[in-house]
Amino acid sequence: MRLMKAIYGVVVAVIFAVSGSVQADDLGESYNIMCEKMKSCALKNIGEADLTPDLRAMVMASLEGACVSIQQQFNNVATAHPLYGPASACMKSMTALSCEQIENMSDEKTPECARYEKMAESYQ
Repeated sequence: MRLMKAIYGVVVAVIFAVSGSVQADDLGESYNIMCEKMKSCALKNIGEADLTPDLRAMVMASLEGACVSIQQQFNNVATAHPLYGPASACMKSMTALSCEQIENMSDEKTPECARYEKMAESYQ
């Protein structure tokens, strides 16, 4: 049960920390890195647990869904948009976190993501 909480903690932390709307090459690359990091962190935790193949498949499907959700939240703003730089900085700040930091962040955000979220609110 602790493992599932940790995995879902990673997924939820990432989704909340990067909520918004953006896309471009630099941001797309950061998105891919963040998605792979999220999967890697979860797989590290999964590797330490004795999961059935069905449960492992369910966790992987959840992770893929989280990655899609993150990508959809970052898919509408061109590089010239004022939110592009802050969104890119947010995603990069998330990719720099360790698995442990991601798992323990709850609803906290990196300073870059807090700045981006504040700016994005004025566009909604």
